[in-house]
Amino acid sequence: MSVKDTKTQEQSQEVALLGDGAVFVKRTESGLVKAVKAQIKLDEKKGHLAEIQGKVMITGAGYNEMNKVAGVSVITPEKITLPDGSMVVNPYPIIDPVSGSISKVWVKKMAIGLSPIGNLVITTSTLLYDIQMYFVQDLVKKIKFNAAAGRLCMESMLTDQDKQKGIFYRIEGDLGVWADFSHKEILTCIETFVQNKLFAERKAQTIAERNAMKKHPALATTLVVPTGPEKARTAVVNVVGFSHDFSQQELLDIAQKAVDGEPITVNNKKVEVIDIPSSELTEEDLATSIDEEENQEGSNGGDLL
Repeated sequence: MSVKDTKTQEQSQEVALLGDGAVFVKRTESGLVKAVKAQIKLDEKKGHLAEIQGKVMITGAGYNEMNKVAGVSVITPEKITLPDGSMVVNPYPIIDPVSGSISKVWVKKMAIGLSPIGNLVITTSTLLYDIQMYFVQDLVKKIKFNAAAGRLCMESMLTDQDKQKGIFYRIEGDLGVWADFSHKEILTCIETFVQNKLFAERKAQTIAERNAMKKHPALATTLVVPTGPEKARTAVVNVVGFSHDFSQQELLDIAQKAVDGEPITVNNKKVEVIDIPSSELTEEDLATSIDEEENQEGSNGGDLL
């Protein structure tokens, strides 16, 4: 290897310090940054991590922190096609006619960015945020561990006293869950139910964004092995980011082609589209959907494109 080649190689890659971790920087011959590989520190206190059934996972806020290096663009298409074939505005809230509050939200998100090997990849996530079904799940859990909080039964089995002191939600047909309003754990369920309604559209978007990002090759890490005490754990993840010169409009045009199902080619390379099947709310989704702003609002009483 010549002295010139050695010098060029040294100029094209270097190690720097950024925050708490080392950053590997790859440069072009002209000195411009081409790629960055960094160790990102995720902090449970900042809402980057959440524990679900004994496993510590990365939250929506955590993926946003990682994305500061990955540079994946999250896009909200203007329209979304529902399972019945109808096309509606995105996100699409469904309002409960009695209370006037949001009961469900349909939302679609797309994550567009370069993979760790530099190929353009698009991931899409379509979600039905059904607040009521999670409320029912929450009630069943409370009753499972405390029989005094309520019971599973047929609606026809309810007495007049049951109807006066509790609430009944159908699960299937006449089968449902009855919960005692006076029980502390049921009141906690209702408080969570109200909170989820208040943040319904934001939560739905956060969940869909997280689902799109966690499937993107640039951010494809879900579980982590944290260190530190509970509620104050941290974890370090490796993230690779590539610089690109796509304009906002070009990314939107690429996203629209993906929505329309058109084949996409950029720089003579086929763009990979990973379509995550439509899904309903899971326990993981809700536990990892709280963002820093909501944490602050809770303690006191968005899109890149």
